[in-house]
Amino acid sequence: MEQTEAFKDWLFRYQYIYRLRRTEKSKKRFLTALVTDIAKLREDIRVVEYNQQKKYAARNVYVGNLKKANRVICTSYDTPPESIGSYHLFDRKDQAKKTTTFILLSTLAAIAIGALGTLIYMRISPDSFQFNSLSTLLIVAIYAGYFALFGKITKGLSTRKTLVRNTSSILAMLKMIAENDQETVAYAFLDEGSYGNAGLEELQSQVKDSCKIYYLDSVGASAPLHLVGKFPNTKIDHEKVTYHASNQKVSYLFSARIDQEDQSFYLAKADLKEKKINMENISLVADLLQ
Repeated sequence: MEQTEAFKDWLFRYQYIYRLRRTEKSKKRFLTALVTDIAKLREDIRVVEYNQQKKYAARNVYVGNLKKANRVICTSYDTPPESIGSYHLFDRKDQAKKTTTFILLSTLAAIAIGALGTLIYMRISPDSFQFNSLSTLLIVAIYAGYFALFGKITKGLSTRKTLVRNTSSILAMLKMIAENDQETVAYAFLDEGSYGNAGLEELQSQVKDSCKIYYLDSVGASAPLHLVGKFPNTKIDHEKVTYHASNQKVSYLFSARIDQEDQSFYLAKADLKEKKINMENISLVADLLQ
């Protein structure tokens, strides 16, 4: 699919400038850019806060009239924490386990590096301690930087390569918003999707019971597209999308491989680190849901 100038601009900025969306500050930067981009296309945008705390509030972005919508297309925008191994879709326990393992291993590695650095310093440092010396100030600065980084490591580092998960789904939605202004179709960019369904549950409380919700996940990976739920467009050839019929309230559209042992859906680490987006999948998602 040929990319428009607007899409190329979105691709560059959301792949590089706004790729991290985990802290309160980084999320606000992303949301400011997202709302600005959507405002150039239409005016019916709302940013809704929920789960408000003293220093934090989760935010969903809604485009269109949720009360009138017969269909809502959504995706999560927050950045997942770094983890080991592959990403198994719909398996929160596996994701939590792999994230915890990464935090544990990276913390142990950081402790080992800190201990080794301290031993080296003790061997080469002079016997007399001069607080105002340049070398002492440099060591203090190094330790301050080390403990600041150590604090981030123990909390879990953010995944930095987010093009596939889940920037590609954000780009697919921007493409659909630019091409489709139907009153019966709305869009939602959800917070806290990497940790649970809080953002999705907030969305579900806003729509009518008969509304069909389609949740996008990692649609730009170089892997086959799957749809679990209700097929939205009968004009699209089913062979292009592997369809898994289900009567669940939320339908999921995603790119994934299938584990031959347990038939679970997953993306390998190499899939998640891809630097190019699968435009064929993006185009197919837009055709399917419009």
